[in-house]
Amino acid sequence: MTPVSLLNPDDWRIWRELRLRALADAPWAFASTLAEVRARDTEGHWRDGVSAPMVSFVAEVGGAPAGMARLMFSDGPEALPELISMWVAPEARGSGTGHALIATAVDWLASHHPETRLRLAVIETNIPARRLYARCGFGVVGRNPDDDAELLMERRAAPMDQEPVELPTELVARYRAVDREIVGTATLDTPSHLDQLTTQIGRDGLLTPIDLAFNQQFATIDGNHRLAAALRLGLETVPVHLTRRPADPRPGHGRPMDPEDLITLEQALRAG
Repeated sequence: MTPVSLLNPDDWRIWRELRLRALADAPWAFASTLAEVRARDTEGHWRDGVSAPMVSFVAEVGGAPAGMARLMFSDGPEALPELISMWVAPEARGSGTGHALIATAVDWLASHHPETRLRLAVIETNIPARRLYARCGFGVVGRNPDDDAELLMERRAAPMDQEPVELPTELVARYRAVDREIVGTATLDTPSHLDQLTTQIGRDGLLTPIDLAFNQQFATIDGNHRLAAALRLGLETVPVHLTRRPADPRPGHGRPMDPEDLITLEQALRAG
């Protein structure tokens, strides 16, 4: 696996090198421009970029820095940590470097801030990035209110190899945003996709757990297609990754929490 390490303020030169390369390579993917960053090209600026409250990561390929990412923490009890500054050098793409960066960031967050969620913003048309984030367990929760060209995605802050809990399929289905047998997905041939999933899950089992995030008011799930296939197959239980989520902001696909379900979810979370 690609080695990923934490950066500290004394590593500012490494951060500077990667940041400038990233802005030159993909200027459309970042809020800052290369010209803006070069205008404040000082040691102090670069040290600030890898100092608390930022948590910065660097990936190495062949002994050289080849990828970066940061966790950003904002003020406020309901503010979610964000994955920002994600970039992989062209020579390292397709090698698992992006996955390694995300896994390290998620695992760090799970260790230091358990039972929260991680958010990111991605340009809607950046399909390779969206596929990477989806493979890493992120689901779309809506558009970025600050930039209509971007989608917001979230996932649980739990180790990516966390063991799931088994929950009744009927319970989990109460919190799906849509029934994929009725409402399709614009980017998929939904009937064909569901047929393929049903065959795969019927043969191998549901290998990718459903992500269910909840609080006392509502719950959300990521994994509507998998859940639809499980219902087709009549599975009594499904594997689920559980996490708590803030009550605010409430996404549009949040479903009201049933008091009896809340008891079951709390017990499962404690047992897990």
